[in-house]
Amino acid sequence: MTDAPYEDNREHLEAEFALLDLLLRREVLCTRLPPASEPQFFKGVYLSEAEIDGLLGEPSSPGGEPQLAALLDELRSAASALRLEIEARQRAALERGVFLALPHLARLFGLTPFETRAAAICLALEADLKYEKLYAFLQDDITRKRPSVDLILRLLCEAPAERLRARAFFSPQATLFRSQVLHYASGQDAPQLARLVRLDERVTNYLLGSGGMERETERCVRARHATVRLAALRWDEGLKARLLEATSAHLQRPHTSRRKLIFHFHGPRGTGKKTLADALCAELGVQLLVVDLGRVLESPQGFEHALRAAVREALLQPAAVYLEHFDLLAAGGDDEKLSALQRELVRAVEDYSWLTFVATEKQWEPTGQFGEHLLLEVCLPAPDAEERARLWGALAESGAAFAPGVDWCALAGRFQLTPGQIRDAHAAARNYAHLRGGASSPASSDDLYRACRAQSNQRLGALARKLALRHDWPDLILPPDSRAQLRELCAQMKHRETVFGAWGFERKLSLRRGLCTLFCGPSGTGKTMAVEIIARELGLDAYKIDLSTVVSKYIGETEKNLSRIFAEAETSNAILFFDEADALFGKRSEVKDAHDRYANIEINYLLQRVEEFDGMVVLATNLRRNIDEAFFRRMSVAVEFPFPDEADRYRIWKRHFPDTAPAAEDIDFNFLAGLNIAGGNIRNIVVTAAFLAAANSGRIQMRHLIRAARREYEKIGRMCTEAEFAPYHTLLEADGGGQQTAGAR
Repeated sequence: MTDAPYEDNREHLEAEFALLDLLLRREVLCTRLPPASEPQFFKGVYLSEAEIDGLLGEPSSPGGEPQLAALLDELRSAASALRLEIEARQRAALERGVFLALPHLARLFGLTPFETRAAAICLALEADLKYEKLYAFLQDDITRKRPSVDLILRLLCEAPAERLRARAFFSPQATLFRSQVLHYASGQDAPQLARLVRLDERVTNYLLGSGGMERETERCVRARHATVRLAALRWDEGLKARLLEATSAHLQRPHTSRRKLIFHFHGPRGTGKKTLADALCAELGVQLLVVDLGRVLESPQGFEHALRAAVREALLQPAAVYLEHFDLLAAGGDDEKLSALQRELVRAVEDYSWLTFVATEKQWEPTGQFGEHLLLEVCLPAPDAEERARLWGALAESGAAFAPGVDWCALAGRFQLTPGQIRDAHAAARNYAHLRGGASSPASSDDLYRACRAQSNQRLGALARKLALRHDWPDLILPPDSRAQLRELCAQMKHRETVFGAWGFERKLSLRRGLCTLFCGPSGTGKTMAVEIIARELGLDAYKIDLSTVVSKYIGETEKNLSRIFAEAETSNAILFFDEADALFGKRSEVKDAHDRYANIEINYLLQRVEEFDGMVVLATNLRRNIDEAFFRRMSVAVEFPFPDEADRYRIWKRHFPDTAPAAEDIDFNFLAGLNIAGGNIRNIVVTAAFLAAANSGRIQMRHLIRAARREYEKIGRMCTEAEFAPYHTLLEADGGGQQTAGAR
């Protein structure tokens, strides 16, 4: 016997297993029967007493009750003495700072000595397979290789009354099972005493000092290590000091305090919520574990089991807990299912986590879910243009190669990115440059704008169609005043950070600072082309909203669809283009029935969302009078796209012929300009003529254009009059079949 402290965890566990051997030996003697011959044909399915004695390292016990009673008393005394020795050496080791896993586990989960011994009985199987046979022998069943509740009670309790009281330790609400230290291996429908018990795999690895988290838990949890010091973060120094002070003060509270510290960080994706939590934990000298609630919800083990296993890592590591994607549980308001999940989460935090970070992208107001716990809400907004410019500049100074002349202020003003998105866009731009010109190629402005667009439009493409930006200013034929208005629109988008931010106009506005523009004019006059040109000028993407996916006959569905579009567009840094907008933004009518009332609700909702939107919205309509008047107050600019006159049509015809197109010299552009059609029709005629020429002479001739014009007229329901097509009306008649010219019948 010695009171010397244990040298390490292995030595302590060996002592615990030695005590278990004494308890097993005692139980074997209590169940000993008179010797019986062992049939050889039962070898392998029958455990003899001699074999059990061998496993326990004892010679065969003498027969007779007096000898057995004396040996039992001797074993009880030895077990009691060894128990006292273990406790003394354990205390001495802990005072010297030696890590002993089993006592540490008991302290973490608040286990009683009985519960700790029960865990040790289950752990023995993982250390030595001899215990399988011993447990099977004592349970009189070769297949029952794990300890049952009854066996654990027999080993740890001698008196029947003591066993009856100890059964409470094996209820589902007891600490051992609520903390998932133990699990029932089988027999959920069997009597409690008959149920087999197993030690949790993660707890087994922890006690033996081998392995780590279970695979399913590892899928939901990842460790974070701070890469930036708290002092270097962009947040206000006062905020950082208050957070650190609150955390330090809470950690100094008594260990027995049930009140938990919970930070609620909310802000757009990429604003640095995890980085701030990382830095706080680094200042405290602790690790941060990120629990992905999205994966926890998908776990085949079930939400409660997966969540508790994930958050329990905070105790075993030890570490603070960062609950990622909490929006999945915060959404839905009074949804009973989500409320139940939130309650499960709070219970897991109460049982395991001493410092918790809850992260949401949107503001969320808890309605008493966290009870008496200290919940501190911290808003982490996206950086303004000035701060974004500083972040871009800091990345540029970090040693990355950029082409000269990159305007960081313009880039920051154009794209409202979070710090995380800026960092990702920076890396993507360097990859684009590498792919284009090799490892030493500097990233250009085009690379940066492309990378910023890629970071912005993560999900909007699933709700709208992205426009191909093929056109530039020379392609757009408009009156000078309309072109000037479009240029002014671009200037407003380019300089809005200066006006709203640096000059302070934002403080004078009650709502947000987006641009809502109306393009009105006949079909084919260049409205869609203008959107493409503006997007190209600004370096942004443009998305055309497909009304077929938005408008629904079911009440409330149109608003839901629009809400999804605007919600995605808020972070897309893209132009929203509503073509044929009068289908959505039409005039409100007098309410005569429920349909009128809900139609007006849709329009009112649109008015609200357009006014709140921070980006650029373009509404296009063929008839200005079809748009509700309330929208005009919210318009930044209304641009007229008039039907082109003859001079403009001449320029449009010329612009639609590429320099590489094989155009014949006989093309009469003066005659073609006299055809009273819009630019969209001219484009169709030129393309159709090109195909006719490719299938015929290989050169685009006047006869191909006349024939294509006739096809376009047929499509739009107009007659090809001899007066309009003179002197080329004979080419119409020579086409063969189809529509005849008026006056040539």
